[in-house]
Amino acid sequence: MTQQKNVGFIGLGTMGKAMATNVLKAGFPLTVYDVRPEPVAEMEKKGARAARSVLEVGETSDVVVVMVLNYHQVKEVALPPQGLLGSMKKGTTLVVTSTITPQNIVEVAQAAGQRGVEVIDSPVSGGVSGAEAGTLSVMAGGEEKVVNEHMDVLKAMGSKISYVGKVGQGQAMKILNQILVSANIVSVAEMLTMAKKLGTDLPFVLETLGKGAGSSEVLKKLGPQMAAEDFVPRATVDILCKDTQIIMDAAMSLDIPLLVSSLSYQVFRMARGKGMGQLDAASLFKMFGEFAGL
Repeated sequence: MTQQKNVGFIGLGTMGKAMATNVLKAGFPLTVYDVRPEPVAEMEKKGARAARSVLEVGETSDVVVVMVLNYHQVKEVALPPQGLLGSMKKGTTLVVTSTITPQNIVEVAQAAGQRGVEVIDSPVSGGVSGAEAGTLSVMAGGEEKVVNEHMDVLKAMGSKISYVGKVGQGQAMKILNQILVSANIVSVAEMLTMAKKLGTDLPFVLETLGKGAGSSEVLKKLGPQMAAEDFVPRATVDILCKDTQIIMDAAMSLDIPLLVSSLSYQVFRMARGKGMGQLDAASLFKMFGEFAGL
């Protein structure tokens, strides 16, 4: 297919809207849908075509990108008869960028295969800033030929595209990524809480430790947000609760102990229980600060 392939995009949340905008900037004819009219109208002003339903997106698109919150929503927008697969033509491709389980995406791929639709299992990492800049890490699973055929669409959304194997391996890679990310968020929040209790200058701590062996992308990105008490939602506590739940479900199914991940899972649940679900994950610093009497 040429660059004039018709692209559909479903799910215009904070991440999805930025990703869809970059697809549009790359020159693809774009049709969008979301249950909320506001982001659809915003994308329409940028040049996208608004669809009245997911079925309309499926009817008019060569490739459809889905970026919704969880598997319940993926099933609603993808599975027939009301979902995309009820209208997508044989030979078209469904790209699922949501974070779900490997078993979930295999189920979607099986339903798609019955209708001659290919699936790319393609979760992303990099947060809102990466989505806006078009620099997301994309972990693409599926038939290698199909992934290569739609590399142009994937590159419109991310700068680091990794082919990771068959359908299911994209989600597997995302689970492994989130093990590191979730524990790292907790450890950075704990570290800054201790730093504040010790009376040290937080920006100086971040600058110094950012040059050491304990440095990480999470430290560099979320550390300054925590220090500034900037909890505007980018990747929310609710999303991390969902992702760590997926990690724990996978651990249970594989019969393996994940001690640190278990603690991360409980920490995010604690934050949600304190009413912080819609705040950015950086708000763990606020919660730990309260526990520390700050």
